[in-house]
Amino acid sequence: MSKNEADLKILRDNAWFGARSAAFQKALKDCAARRSYGEDEALYLQGDAPNGLHVVLDGGVKITVPADDGQEFVIHQEGRGFWIGDLALFATTQRLVSVVAIRPTSTLFFPASRLERMVQDTPEFLRDFYALTHENMQKTLRIVANLAVTGTEKRLILRLLHLDEVASDDTGWIPVSQEELAAMIAVSPPTLHRALHRLVGLDLIEGGYGRLRLKDRRALISNCQS
Repeated sequence: MSKNEADLKILRDNAWFGARSAAFQKALKDCAARRSYGEDEALYLQGDAPNGLHVVLDGGVKITVPADDGQEFVIHQEGRGFWIGDLALFATTQRLVSVVAIRPTSTLFFPASRLERMVQDTPEFLRDFYALTHENMQKTLRIVANLAVTGTEKRLILRLLHLDEVASDDTGWIPVSQEELAAMIAVSPPTLHRALHRLVGLDLIEGGYGRLRLKDRRALISNCQS
């Protein structure tokens, strides 16, 4: 399989891109330029002018947002097939979040100027981009709803289940530090450590340096529903 064919397979495996028309898929793919990022290198930063759209081909990214006190907090992580950058791009406003590679990462980048020409040539394609924004909003609402769940352990499990779906590598490991995970579920690091220790003790997850892996998804889901 050629690199272009492999890229196209990754794109089509994504629910949003896979549901688009062949004409839209070809027009968008023709806009693409491959980019590479090292660990901790930013795809873009909060406050930047929107310059285009990214989809992750390999590796993974974390999304950080600033709090009112100026600190940056990791709110989410995603891996292969994740599209990001649409909201600010089509609102023509500054970036609301920072997106940073969590390991060596490759993306397809779609420059704003090419996307603008694409929509000018075929105005109905704008609805396809709104569908992407809708999909990303669904993810955001899921994060917010799970964050509102009462109980540290349940919030932790729900977050781990979500990260396992979208951010784990080919071996099932989720690359996330305990500090970042604590921020994602709004608890202190010691509280998170106790909850993780209990789940490890129940043989539901396993831990490594800067990473976690789920061992029994069914039991974790059952734990949330009890």
